[in-house]
Amino acid sequence: MAGTHFRLAARQRALWIVSFALALLSITITVNPGLSFETDNPTALALTAQMLALLPPIAYAAAFTDLAAEAERLGISEIEASAPVLSFELVAARVAGSLAAMALPSAGVLLFCAGGQMLHGNAWAMPQAAFLLIGIVLPSALIAASLSAFAGSFLPRAFARITAIVAWIGVLFLTVFVPTPTAGGGLRVHIAANPVAQAFFGSTPLLDSPESAATVAAATPLESVVLLALELAIAVALIAAAGTIARRRAYRRR
Repeated sequence: MAGTHFRLAARQRALWIVSFALALLSITITVNPGLSFETDNPTALALTAQMLALLPPIAYAAAFTDLAAEAERLGISEIEASAPVLSFELVAARVAGSLAAMALPSAGVLLFCAGGQMLHGNAWAMPQAAFLLIGIVLPSALIAASLSAFAGSFLPRAFARITAIVAWIGVLFLTVFVPTPTAGGGLRVHIAANPVAQAFFGSTPLLDSPESAATVAAATPLESVVLLALELAIAVALIAAAGTIARRRAYRRR
């Protein structure tokens, strides 16, 4: 089932274009003098991974609203509904297959940057890129896709897309953008580094404030693993809820 949805998602050219454009935009955002593929600095590669975890998921939040809404999948839903699997497994296969296709541009961009780092002397760039893909990029993409599927399970498609995008932006404001007071009495918004980047790649706690390392403790490896497990648990809970709601709505219609 996941393979089928991978092929279905791969045929949606508009989503590919948007995902690829957002992935390219992620490369251009930096707090260092050079871009991540112009240096051998693993911290710069980690920054690119975090940008890939922030921007492309906007497209996933808008694109995956019909993954749990069986009524929106004409023909396919009837075949899938006859399979002897739980509703959670069905939605999980849809999300995994579609996300695997839509995340390819982000994976390609990250590997391209890793190749540039290898040319500049970072011999471990490829394994580091794979670690960042698994530890930062894909968990965020999974959260966005799960939010989209959950919203689509009980809202009309147009409203579900808006709700999922707003929810993803809300997640960013709660977990990434950190307001801190300034000397003049106002607030300045900083960008918090991903815990995995802090623990394993030496990123400063606040990406746009290198001096924050002296005042804010960086995440430990244990903390980063616990937070990563929490992300996955939230995604699983959203997928399970989406499957349950979609199955109940389908029973009511029948």
